Amino acid sequence: MPALKLIAEELKSLGCRLVDITGGEPLLRPDWHELCGHIARQGIDVALVTNGTLLDAEAVDRAVGVGVGAIAISIDGLKTTHDSTRQFIAGSSSAFDAAIAAIRRAARLLPVSVITQVNRTNLGELNDIGKLLGTLGVTRWQLQLAIPTRRLVQQAEDYVIAPAQLEQLTRFIVAASTNPAIPMIHCSDNIGYATSAEAILRRKASGPGIWLGCVAGIRAVAIKYDGTVRGCSLLPAEFDAGNLHESSLVDLWNNRQAFAYSTEFKHAHLQGKCASCHYGMICRAGCTTMAYFASGTSGNNPYCLHSVRSGAP
Repeated sequence: MPALKLIAEELKSLGCRLVDITGGEPLLRPDWHELCGHIARQGIDVALVTNGTLLDAEAVDRAVGVGVGAIAISIDGLKTTHDSTRQFIAGSSSAFDAAIAAIRRAARLLPVSVITQVNRTNLGELNDIGKLLGTLGVTRWQLQLAIPTRRLVQQAEDYVIAPAQLEQLTRFIVAASTNPAIPMIHCSDNIGYATSAEAILRRKASGPGIWLGCVAGIRAVAIKYDGTVRGCSLLPAEFDAGNLHESSLVDLWNNRQAFAYSTEFKHAHLQGKCASCHYGMICRAGCTTMAYFASGTSGNNPYCLHSVRSGAP
């Protein structure tokens, strides 16, 4: 814990405004609340990201007591779909029931967001999921595409949506944006890019937005359990900036070459259809992680709504 507290203080010195405490499952760590409290005392907003199965009344009270400002809970489908995706062992036969109970429990005291990993098994359930969340007091619903990382590669064909299915997802998000029964949808960085729907897909509480490239290593950094520092936690080891057992976070963050794939981005980095796209230097191939795992290079992203709509080669 002393080392983690030092990292929290480094984050403060770098001007960090928000820290997501995630995992894995952060509530498996006995001193999770001590870490959250120390970060909060630095004047940094703290969000706790959990699968909800361990978020009992005591955990919620601890979160509130140490200054956690928000909780995010994963819901990856209606009950049958969620339970087929997320196994639950302790105390209940249903991870879904445990997560829904956690949402109800936490929403009485804190803003609660839900994170849904969109995939082939739940794409057709999104409208019903959204309406359910609306009845639970959820303030924000984050949608993100399942990424064909190495752990999913064996089942990617049956699990990860195809690029053409982005249209179905986009139609739902646009329709939901005017439906008061569904919480405000926050699209993750791997959805969208350069279409007429972009202002809605990038919408935040402050208003419409636009995609201006991946912020990994520019406005965001991930610190893994073993001290590895990356711009995004899902990126593979090729993108490691360094390790906190060998360098300070301040030194790594101030080294532009440590995140050169973002900080030193050039047009020559673009490949495939992204190289010929006139939005290429604005979009920068969208989500770096999705591009890398979907195409083998961070400069070519087949999960691009503009490409799907234009039929770009």
